[in-house]
Amino acid sequence: MAAAPPPPPPAADPALRTEQAMHLLRAMITAAYADGLMDPDEREALVERARAAGLDAEEIEALEAEIRAPFTLEQLVVRTPRALRAETYAAALVAITADTPEERAFLDRLAGELGLDEASRREVHARLGLDS
Repeated sequence: MAAAPPPPPPAADPALRTEQAMHLLRAMITAAYADGLMDPDEREALVERARAAGLDAEEIEALEAEIRAPFTLEQLVVRTPRALRAETYAAALVAITADTPEERAFLDRLAGELGLDEASRREVHARLGLDS
């Protein structure tokens, strides 16, 4: 399989930009639950990332609802646009430390379901300055 495409350019439409940000935050939420629970530090980090992405109070409230009822890996994958596959994996990767077997298995499965080969994964890890 070919290397991951470059990240999509920022959307010109603010609504599309918000939807892309929400999708990547959903990836982070799903990853945070990979080991079965989201701790308070993970939750706060997600909310801070949402604020940094420019989400307003209503959107933050919607995010909180998603934290309480997170997507499954399968739900996340079917909602991932082709252009956001590598970014979705990257978002999940930065959301967790991958220090448990469950988290490592989640990342492996996510990459596979998104169709990212090993070279694409290494490229994402390198872009983020992380070990493969």
